[in-house]
Formats: sequence, structure tokens, C-alpha cells
Amino acid sequence: MDQLHPTYAPFASRRVTVRGVDYAFTDTGNSGFPVLLLHGWPDDRSIWRHQLPYLQSQGFRVISVDWIGHGESAIPTDTRRYRISELGADTIALLDTLQLDRVHLIAHDYGATVSWETVANHPTRFSSYCALSVGHTVEILQDIATGHLLRYLWLILHGMDRASRYWYLSNEAQRFRHKFAAHPDAERILEKLTHGGDTTFWTIWEKANPSYDAIYRHFFTEQRQKRITVPTLGLYSREDEWMTEGQLARSYKHVDASWRYESMRGGHWVQLERPDEVNAILGSWLAQVEPC
Repeated sequence: MDQLHPTYAPFASRRVTVRGVDYAFTDTGNSGFPVLLLHGWPDDRSIWRHQLPYLQSQGFRVISVDWIGHGESAIPTDTRRYRISELGADTIALLDTLQLDRVHLIAHDYGATVSWETVANHPTRFSSYCALSVGHTVEILQDIATGHLLRYLWLILHGMDRASRYWYLSNEAQRFRHKFAAHPDAERILEKLTHGGDTTFWTIWEKANPSYDAIYRHFFTEQRQKRITVPTLGLYSREDEWMTEGQLARSYKHVDASWRYESMRGGHWVQLERPDEVNAILGSWLAQVEPC
């Protein structure tokens, strides 16, 4: 089992069974309105270690979760269990288990990919939504189709487990160190990848959610009709090494509610790199959308 970043230690870890699998999470447990934090690749819930105490100090009850296959949560062997639709169902089941009627949702990277769909499918469970770095899936596909394919070749690489690890780890992990230069936890992630035992976390998102499946669901099923009907914030960091700005900036096209867009300096893991600035934006956003 992975150990969370040491600075996350003051916050007790809890576990709950959700749709047959064990999820690890942190819950500040106070009586404020709940905020749910969802991480992405290749992280765990300790990526929010600067936001959790800040939001708690603002009076919110803060819950951060390890996705299955990550951190201290279970590691199902069935790849289908990691599909976006399955993780969305887990999100709602978690809220039910914790008896939370509605939450503010803040999500990063693949956590945001899951959340765009989850919020569209279950709008009554969310008072607001904030997506960091990653926009609506349709807009990512649009970028790929209109000249940004090379920027997203990692989507294909990450779907090939052995090839992906070899590419990152060859030549004494030079490519890894280059691509993750802005990640404050890069050495910890490298240690998990090389000596941490189970490496499901490294490629499971792409293996479970190939591009052709995203195309099919968002263009040929009822998912294409689903809209975001809660207040939504997009937060992009301009030195992002993995995502273009357009895919997030254009995501307003899928929102039938108030939309706010912010861009700032920083790399893909901006909540770790520039936590005070991110916290100020999140605090301002939550004050703006505070439930009655």
C-alpha cells in the first residue's frame, strides 16, 4: 500500500466500501458545507495537502479521496472497473455512503475528466464544480483533431504499460525527470514507479478509457446531450506541460450555468507549485457560489 506524502500525515485516513471496493479518504469532519477534492494522474489525495487545511480554515468540511488503483485505496484487477462511468458511479455512491446531499466539487487532471461527466449526469448532487487543468472531453478531442495530436501522444503511450515505463525510465529516467520537472513530488512518484510494487496507477486511466471509447460515448450515445447545469470554474496554468489551454477555455460551450475562467502562471500540478495563489482563487470561487 502506498504511503501518502509525509506532510499529509496530520490528517487521519479513513476507509469506506463503495460499490464493492475499498476507498481511502480524508474527512476533516467539521460541520461546514462539504467540499470534495478529486486528484488525477499519477497522484493520490495528498496532492491537495495545501488546499485541505486552507479550505478547512475557511469553514468548509473537506473530503479528499484516493481513486482506486492509487494511494491507499484498493487496486481492482479488472480494468473495466476504472472506466470513467464506473468512477462517476463511485463518486455518487461515496456521497450516499457519507450521507452528503450536495457538495462543492474540485477536481484535477483525470479527476476532472471523471467529474465533467459526473456533474452532467447528477447535477443535483453538486453546488458547484471547479476543473483544474483539464476541460470537457469533447474539447480535448477537438484539440487532437485540429492540429494538436503531437501534444497528446502521451495518451497513446500511456496505454502501453511496458513501453510507457521503458520510455520514461530509460537512460536513468531522463525523460521522466524532464517531463516531471515541475512536479514537486516527482522523486516520490519515480520511487513508486521503479520500486513501489504495483504500478497500476501509471497506465490504468488510458487502458480503461481509450480514445475511441470517449469518441463513441460523447458523440453517439445520450452522453452527448448532457450539459453542465451548475456554476463552473475552469482554472488553467499557462506552463502546463501536458494540456493545451484551448481545451479548458472552450469548455464553457458545455455549461448552461455561470462560467468563470482563470489562467495563472505555473505547471500542470499548480496546486502544489503555487498553492497560495490557487487557494486564493478557490476561496474567491467558493465565496461566490456559497449555497444559501
